[in-house]
Amino acid sequence: MSRSKTLAAALVTLAAVAAPARGQDPVAKYPENYKVLLENERVRVIDFRLLKGATEEFHAHRTHVVYVITGFKIRFTFPDGRTAIRETRDGDTLFSPAVTHASENIGQTDAHGILVELKDTAGAPASANNPHDDPLLYAVTLIRGIEGKEDDLRQHLLSLAAPTRAEPGCIRYDLYQSPERKNHFMRYEIWTSPEALEAHKAMPHLRASFEKRQREGWTTEILTWRRVPE
Repeated sequence: MSRSKTLAAALVTLAAVAAPARGQDPVAKYPENYKVLLENERVRVIDFRLLKGATEEFHAHRTHVVYVITGFKIRFTFPDGRTAIRETRDGDTLFSPAVTHASENIGQTDAHGILVELKDTAGAPASANNPHDDPLLYAVTLIRGIEGKEDDLRQHLLSLAAPTRAEPGCIRYDLYQSPERKNHFMRYEIWTSPEALEAHKAMPHLRASFEKRQREGWTTEILTWRRVPE
């Protein structure tokens, strides 16, 4: 398959994925779970609780920091259907870029913490900005390996999925293989922001991957995209 055909296939895949659902403000949607302790033009400080076994439908958070009072185990579901489990301990401090997700407390304790939202334009959830704006960054990564050794490349690329999906800025990270040229792969990615993608590139597992690709003679091309408002 020519590079132009590979790129065309990537664009078809990109166009086929629906834009993430817009989340609501959790304070308004779940007043029993979120209590505002302080709010001004720069921050909103929230006491949050999620009872054992409780669930929350899709809602949006600004860029925020969480101080965990009571450790928890929560399953998050993202607009594209991907899920991730976050398990914490008492006293943990966590950072997250703006995110939209649904939540389910699957642990053995009631989750409790203090959430500090940052009020800046870049950190606002999509629902807080122009509804026609899409703050997400879409990326298509094209990787070409050595003919006859595609299994090695495929296994290596698959090994990157778990640590990358655990990164707070990652929304989607899927691998595709060309049926005609089996040493050609495409990675379709969605990130919360360009900064999240740059942070990903600096992760040890990805730096090691790029070093391995250079040694093995594998080539990589990363193309980034923004959705065009309708």
